[in-house]
Amino acid sequence: MDSLPSVFHYFGQKYTSGIAVTLETTIYATCVLLALLSLEYFLRSQHHLYDIPSPPGASWIWGHEREVWETSAGIAYANWMHQLQTNIFKIKGALRKKDILVVADPLAITYIMQKRIYDYPHSEVVRPRIARLLGKSLGWVEGESEHRRMRHLVGPALSAEAIKQGAYKVFAASETLELHLEKEIIINDGAVIISVCDWVNQATIDVIGRFGFDHNFEGGKSEDALNILNSWRQMAIMGISERGFLALMMLRRFPLLNYLPLKALKAQGDVRLNIHSGVAKELLRRSQGASTDGNDLLSRLFSAHSSDKISTDELMDHISMFIMAGSETTSQTLGYALWELAKNPSIQENLRKEIMSMPGTLAYDDIQSTSKLPYLDAVTRETLRFHPAAPYMERVSLKSDVLPLRHPLTTTSGRIIGELPIEKGQTIIFPIHAIGRQDSVWGDGGSYRPERWLETLPAADALPTGWSHLLAFSDGPRTCTGYRLAIFQFKVILAGLIRKFRFHDTGAVIKNKVTSSMQPITVGEEHISPRLPVKVTLV
Repeated sequence: MDSLPSVFHYFGQKYTSGIAVTLETTIYATCVLLALLSLEYFLRSQHHLYDIPSPPGASWIWGHEREVWETSAGIAYANWMHQLQTNIFKIKGALRKKDILVVADPLAITYIMQKRIYDYPHSEVVRPRIARLLGKSLGWVEGESEHRRMRHLVGPALSAEAIKQGAYKVFAASETLELHLEKEIIINDGAVIISVCDWVNQATIDVIGRFGFDHNFEGGKSEDALNILNSWRQMAIMGISERGFLALMMLRRFPLLNYLPLKALKAQGDVRLNIHSGVAKELLRRSQGASTDGNDLLSRLFSAHSSDKISTDELMDHISMFIMAGSETTSQTLGYALWELAKNPSIQENLRKEIMSMPGTLAYDDIQSTSKLPYLDAVTRETLRFHPAAPYMERVSLKSDVLPLRHPLTTTSGRIIGELPIEKGQTIIFPIHAIGRQDSVWGDGGSYRPERWLETLPAADALPTGWSHLLAFSDGPRTCTGYRLAIFQFKVILAGLIRKFRFHDTGAVIKNKVTSSMQPITVGEEHISPRLPVKVTLV
């Protein structure tokens, strides 16, 4: 019996000893953690952005990036600009990533985009995504000499003269869409609710097929067109999911993950591979022995390929980029235009009256016909201001720099500065969506009102210097090469649809998410793929 107390005594000692060891370990670990956090705080306090304003409420794990992702695209930046009363501020990066600088000052943006853009390439999370989606083509390439070489290769094929020569192809694609939609309405007894971006995408991919590559996508309904559009849709679904957000944050914090075979990354690459294995392969086969004397996009690419100026991989990547970049962004912008017109029937009716007032129809051989419609032009500009395809743009500095500021910045330490030092490796975001909706610039920037473009505009020094004082097509040497074609097809397709159909509001509440372009999510139907529901009837 004497042995029993001994047993209890033995295990009691072990237990209390274990508690002591555990407590000692916990205290030690806590001290180490506090020391590391103190060191991080000290290092951040020495950082060049230490007293730049920052919104409150950052998550310890996700910084401010979770709020950017959870709110409708671009809204978080607009809210913070209003809250802080500044157009220069910083946000906390996820997973303790270095602070991200948000720049909406017009002079700083012009300085970077027009004078120093090659010193501010795409960030380490954006550039690999472009390579997966569109290949190593014009949108991916960095460095002035290589970028200029690629722009020189494709630029003439997208000039004003080239668009004039190929205008009939845009009109033909628009008419095909009108016929398909009219048939759908008749089948459904005079009214149908459509996902408007998906329908318009059939026309925009048809345009780039006809205009750029003399390829028939059959109004967006051919097998290769459907494969491309479906792979993009699957990529978008993955990108707007919780997994998509986690993947993005991990890739930003640990860029080497870009080279692992992750499912989210594979979904992005599938878009390009579908184009490579389908239409690009067919175009390459057709090029054998074909003439390369033309100045259209296909001829210029084949000519460069046949003279070994670009490799086969580069050729196929160029085809991928122009098919997706030339169709997806324009279709999304058109979709949002039709959605706004559905919600604002008086604007829609004013546009219809102007279009109907033209004698005959928009002329196949007259590219200037769309410019004779000032209200159509105003709707185009207002849509690009209110719904830019890319709500924000992300760059990183290759070297230390100093940004000039249009508006002096008051720091949290009370300094008033007219220029902002930038260190090498600083991630910078241009909040394009928020910039376009500033009440301080536009007065009623949060309202969709095309008439503003027929009135006196804000002072030029308060606006960016991109096309029409907008950043929808970027600015400077990296302005979108195909912006003329994008604007022209937007006007042609929109005019054709408004002339023939009425668009009605369904009451759907939309929340915008971002993958590689804006994706509309219907609130309450988040489980469904991105869609922008609009009811359509015949005029």
